[in-house]
Amino acid sequence: MPIFEYKAINDLGKTVTGTMEAGYPGAVSEYLSKQNYMPLKIIEKKGRSIVFSLRRKVKREEVITFTKQMVTLLKAGVPIISSLEALSEQTDNPTLKETINRIREDLEAGSNFSNSLSKYPDVFNELYVNTVRAGETGGVLDQVLFRLGSLMTYEEEIKSKLKGAIRYPIIVITLMIVAFTILMTFVVPRFVDVFAQAGAELPLPTKILLNTSNVIKNYWYLVFGTIFALVILFLVYVKTPSGKIVWDRVKLKFPVFGSLFLKTSMSRFAHMFETLNKSGLPILQTMEIVSKTIGNAYIGRELEKVGQNIEKGRGISKPLQESKLFPPLVIRMIAVGEQSGALDEMLKNVSEHYDSEVNYMIENLVALIEPMLTVSIGAMVLLLALGIFLPMWNIMSAARGF
Repeated sequence: MPIFEYKAINDLGKTVTGTMEAGYPGAVSEYLSKQNYMPLKIIEKKGRSIVFSLRRKVKREEVITFTKQMVTLLKAGVPIISSLEALSEQTDNPTLKETINRIREDLEAGSNFSNSLSKYPDVFNELYVNTVRAGETGGVLDQVLFRLGSLMTYEEEIKSKLKGAIRYPIIVITLMIVAFTILMTFVVPRFVDVFAQAGAELPLPTKILLNTSNVIKNYWYLVFGTIFALVILFLVYVKTPSGKIVWDRVKLKFPVFGSLFLKTSMSRFAHMFETLNKSGLPILQTMEIVSKTIGNAYIGRELEKVGQNIEKGRGISKPLQESKLFPPLVIRMIAVGEQSGALDEMLKNVSEHYDSEVNYMIENLVALIEPMLTVSIGAMVLLLALGIFLPMWNIMSAARGF
């Protein structure tokens, strides 16, 4: 993406300069206008964007480390510009180093921290930027960064556990598909030839195996080409706003995983809601941010509707209940929090409950999936056994008849 240098006048009448990644100059102008800046000059910085884009991406773990180091420095009383300068020198990733330097340059030019972070969405997502903005507004930047770092660390731990838990099922399913393909391509046709020469009548399971084998053997390019095309179409569709909503809704109905996805989303919802609410952000803005960063577009859309009802003065718990998506526990705890004035405490209890639920499910995920794997493998073995042994029994019965 191109990088543009800009010169503008802020709402205090001070001239500010900086750089920003954008698809075209108009995007820079729109951004500056939203910040109440009057653009004076916007020029593309030649040669810099290509070099920047070729450098390695910033990992989530590196952002977490950056956040925790920022908290340590800010709590020690180090000014934010000096903190960024120190972190830039300690960073090994050239992309992150350059990003930190540009943010520092923006701050020196008069920009604030959250606006500078928002220019790099590939590094700092919307939740990160808005949480920092809330911390700046309330004068508690170090506190919100601490909570943000804790939230990001927890989410990475969950991702790591989930990857470890599904590794075994993925290996089993892959081996099962490979074995089935080999049997259909090389083994089954030999048995079918023997049965045909013996003049045995082929039963239905054998015909299914034979037809499957013929399709794989003679039209493999069409099979794999169709699968590849469907996968590409699916990936393109789920990247569209409507497709993402549909797919995220379908995921919630998956056996085992649907419950895990829902509980993970509820945990994230409670964590983010608590973090932003404690930061002093208005409830409507909090709900808007949470709806965009919860990680499930379908639940996010429901939260947008909840936000609209909150704006009408209907509270939080009633709109959540009407959505028929949020579990009763979430609704009851938030209702109690609203009535008692201890919403943050209730949200913390909700997040802790679903954290434990998610951890339990992940630790027992293999045990939950094993019955489905067993049934799938058993069905494949039964089909192969019937397809191969039924004709053999027919041949033996015919031989006894003679």
